[in-house]
Amino acid sequence: MLLTTFLRTIPVSLEQGLAYALVALGIVISFRILSFPDLTVDGSFPLGAAVVARLITEGVPPIWSVAAAVAAGFLAGCGTGYLNTKLKINSLLSGILMMTILYSVNLRIMGRSNIQLLTVDTLLTPLENLQVDRFIPMIAFFFVVSVGVKIATDLFLHTQAGFSMRATGDNEQMIRSLGVNTDNVTVFGLGLSNAYVALSGALVAQGQGFADVGMGIGMIVAGLASIIIGESILG
Repeated sequence: MLLTTFLRTIPVSLEQGLAYALVALGIVISFRILSFPDLTVDGSFPLGAAVVARLITEGVPPIWSVAAAVAAGFLAGCGTGYLNTKLKINSLLSGILMMTILYSVNLRIMGRSNIQLLTVDTLLTPLENLQVDRFIPMIAFFFVVSVGVKIATDLFLHTQAGFSMRATGDNEQMIRSLGVNTDNVTVFGLGLSNAYVALSGALVAQGQGFADVGMGIGMIVAGLASIIIGESILG
């Protein structure tokens, strides 16, 4: 009985795990590559969900709604970077400030605390309409998206801009002495990190059929835990 119950949870766990994988990837960029303790994640995740839910319910095509959600996440991350690099606010505090700001922004975007997407077509609706078990196309879709973003990120990190970002996190003084504007690198890196997180929020909202203003609570803790577990397993 327990084994049967456990086996039934595997497809759900795979689907959700792959959907949330982008959160972990975004946190890797901020915490591991830039060495920046960014807490904006708790606000940018529901931001992606809020933007995509509001636009889809207003009749905007799902693909453009997702693109807008990613752009909103990027701007949120850039805002955190601006607070830190230009206004000289502590890195931890700048993330907390942006996270707090985004809570009000998300409420404003949604117009209420919750938007349901069960009665509208989303990016995942064609997959749900396939004449197969729902979890098969969902898992395949989230796997392709997660792996695609991971490969694109790896390719970017091997470009000149990517090396500058990695060097900024490792030794900011050294890379600055070589003429690299580390402030711009930090702002862009945080924007990219939160764009991934917002993309995850947009996909999760469509997968579960609703967006909620509180769905990002504890996201940074879960993301960090997944990174630590992954590093422990993979060495």
